[in-house]
Amino acid sequence: MTDRSVPVLDCLDPARLRASLLEAVAVYSPSYAETPVTEVFAAQLERAGLTVERQPVGTGPGAGARANLLVRLGPQPPSMLWVGHVDTIEAIHAFAPPRVDGDLLHGLGAADMKGGCAAMVEAVIALHQSGLPLAQGLCLALVVGEEEYGDGALALIDRVRAPLVIVAEPTDLVPCTSHNGYMEYQLAAQGSRAHAAMPEFGANAIHAMLAWLLAVFDALLAPGLAGQVVANPREIQGGSTMFVVPAACLAMIDVHWRPGVDPAAVAEAIERARLAALKDHPLCGLSATVTFSSLGFENPPADPLLAPLWRAIQRTGLPAVPGIFRSHSDAAVFQQAGSLAVVWGPGRLEMAHSPDEQVALSQVEQAARGYAALAAEALA
Repeated sequence: MTDRSVPVLDCLDPARLRASLLEAVAVYSPSYAETPVTEVFAAQLERAGLTVERQPVGTGPGAGARANLLVRLGPQPPSMLWVGHVDTIEAIHAFAPPRVDGDLLHGLGAADMKGGCAAMVEAVIALHQSGLPLAQGLCLALVVGEEEYGDGALALIDRVRAPLVIVAEPTDLVPCTSHNGYMEYQLAAQGSRAHAAMPEFGANAIHAMLAWLLAVFDALLAPGLAGQVVANPREIQGGSTMFVVPAACLAMIDVHWRPGVDPAAVAEAIERARLAALKDHPLCGLSATVTFSSLGFENPPADPLLAPLWRAIQRTGLPAVPGIFRSHSDAAVFQQAGSLAVVWGPGRLEMAHSPDEQVALSQVEQAARGYAALAAEALA
């Protein structure tokens, strides 16, 4: 362990970290209603003597009340930016308070990503309390809106940029230097109404939509796409309570692809599937609209900017093999803005958005040690 890392690690307080995380997970904070949990983290930082900036995020429901939290240490502008999002998806059932079972903390947002936020907050507090002189600056940003379309991150890049960005999404503490691309489609089918007992006189929009969706899965098995692209139809709407052939149907479909896949090839696969469905449903109109897209990226692990990260990982005994983050995240926003982004945080991605979301408290503590060591290696 290098001398400069020791004082920061010595200032980490596992009990404080655990209390911080439990307090945050106990607060319901879906997108556009993040203020209560934002203020929880702000109070924790201010109690430790840190100055907290509130950056208004003036888009979406709740505009004017929502804000990103920023904490700056050392010379500014920063050479490193730490990012965590405080919002969660909406609760599927009634919101339940967090529950601790041994080393596991169960609760909405535990993995995605209040565990990462709490670990970064604890590392910043320890860095501040250690008194370690910093030759370069750090900014911690706790942002809103990631679970929708990242309006907090988009607002942040107008205020703060840094060469290296660490995003604390759940990766099981695998440093993900690469990141999937993502595209969200709205598919529309337009048919014509007829009596349900005589469907041959109409054009069934739901039937056409189902054919299109099945054709999408076939199209994604093409060479260059098979095993590299995943599609998830997440919503289908259409039909009526009347005894008729449905005349309209809408579907939302998410598509994620590995770095190196050409997004144009994904769009071409969607179009091939549309044409295939039209062969059996020529009386229906089918159209696709991209409602959101984000490019993936591949950062070379040997990039000099990442050298402090690998040293910190070695010092703390964390996983050292680079990975690929398989979902969309705010990291893509910062990478596209010119930073080198890495996704690195506690928790497992497969637990995010699940009915029994959970994170290991011991891994959140490991994350805080990793972040603290990285700050000492990169900034002192």
